[in-house]
Formats: sequence, C-alpha cells, structure tokens
Amino acid sequence: MTTAALNNIEDQFANADVSTNEELWDFFIEELDMTAEQADAAVALRPEYLGQIFLTGHSLLFRDDTVSFDPNDKKFKSDDPLLPE
Repeated sequence: MTTAALNNIEDQFANADVSTNEELWDFFIEELDMTAEQADAAVALRPEYLGQIFLTGHSLLFRDDTVSFDPNDKKFKSDDPLLPE
C-alpha cells in the first residue's frame, strides 16, 4: 500500500471514532481501493487506535516498534527500549 493510503487509514482511525467498523470497511474498499482482505486487516487494528495516540508515522500501520503517547508521563514513548526517551 502507498504511504498516502496508510496515512488516510491512520487519519480515519484518529478522527472517525463514531463510525462503525462496517462504515470504515466500506470506506476503505470504495475510497482507497483496498481489497476485502486489506480492509479486514485494517479494521482489525482499529481497537489499538481507539486506546492510544500514536506519533504520526510511528503506528502499527507503519512499523512494529510503535511510538505512542503516555498520559502519565505526558510524553511520547517508544516500544523499543533502545531508543532514548
């Protein structure tokens, strides 16, 4: 998938919290020309996005070692312990 498509998916997850999974699935198929399998995989990641705020480009769509906001420390933290905080 293109970076633009991944950015669009990430944007939908961040901003379409009232949309149903079915509505997002339809959007991915109709607007992003994703296959049903790709749309299924994207929708399966949605719960992770509902519970976390990821640094742009450092989410599950882009990498295995994510960077998300820690509300307790009020800063972004990496899943990779080798990266400095």
